[in-house]
Amino acid sequence: MSGRYVQFLGSRPGIVVELIDDSGSPYVVRAESGFEFSISAEDFRHYYRPEGGPTPPRWLPFVTEPETGMIEAGKISKVMEMIHSLEGEFQDFAKARAFLRDALKMMGDQSKPNLRAVRLGLQEGGWNQGDETDRALEELTRLPQDVRLLLLSDTTAVIPLFTGIEGEEVPSATQDGPPRIKPVRPEGARPAAKVRRVGMKNAEMSVEGDILTITVDLSKEFGPSKSGKTIIVASSEGNKSVPGRTEKIGLNIYKQPGKKAAKGRRSTFKNVEMDVEGDNLTVKVDLSKELGPSKSGKTTMVATTEGNQLVYGREEKIGLNVYRKID
Repeated sequence: MSGRYVQFLGSRPGIVVELIDDSGSPYVVRAESGFEFSISAEDFRHYYRPEGGPTPPRWLPFVTEPETGMIEAGKISKVMEMIHSLEGEFQDFAKARAFLRDALKMMGDQSKPNLRAVRLGLQEGGWNQGDETDRALEELTRLPQDVRLLLLSDTTAVIPLFTGIEGEEVPSATQDGPPRIKPVRPEGARPAAKVRRVGMKNAEMSVEGDILTITVDLSKEFGPSKSGKTIIVASSEGNKSVPGRTEKIGLNIYKQPGKKAAKGRRSTFKNVEMDVEGDNLTVKVDLSKELGPSKSGKTTMVATTEGNQLVYGREEKIGLNVYRKID
């Protein structure tokens, strides 16, 4: 390993160095000014690339300057701060990033967006919201336009699971240090015909034809909600894609300890049918149906419980929305 290298991460336009000694860690490099310094072999491999060469695949989701393949530290750090601020709320990096992107789309180009309308639109889209998301929405209004555009992009900080190219490095963001490398899908491998679990808590989905089936074990509990007023039984933890479909789903099931006991008497809502056997809840939705546009006009409702309703024959409450975006 010898020649000229450019630091693609952490500075702009990037320090160009000549590799003087790579016989052992740390390496010795010389800057264009003639100043020589040492850098660990691991850091050199992570943060420098051959001059004129491509950015390593593991760092591509963090590129802020597509033409040069550079990562401007100030910009990407703000992007990551926003996403990490919501990881505790959603318990998932990708969900936090998707929430911010949906919120920015609803804000549009307005310098002072109507946050009440944005919150309503996010709720219709299946997003649960609390104190952390409220703070994040306020912060989004103060972001510089270039950072907003990065959060709105299809590539920046979007971490793909599979690239479809055998042997290519696939990045996965972490809070501590560089991304991890995940294996790619083996050549010729195909996903199962039915995708049942899609990152949901105590809820499984399957689709046969146009019928979506959701199953939940009502005997399970996952501790108190953020407010502490309810106990979580099941949740999609944000909006999720229906397996193999364009529709999205938002689901929450919870208990309210201390409330006067009551049991649900309805087994059907708007294109939602429930069946309960013991502790097993089955919900069916006909995805071929439409209920008309949502209040925001940006989505078409497919099914809804119209707020939180009692589960049929049970004391738990369920809130369910299924929708598709209007192109």
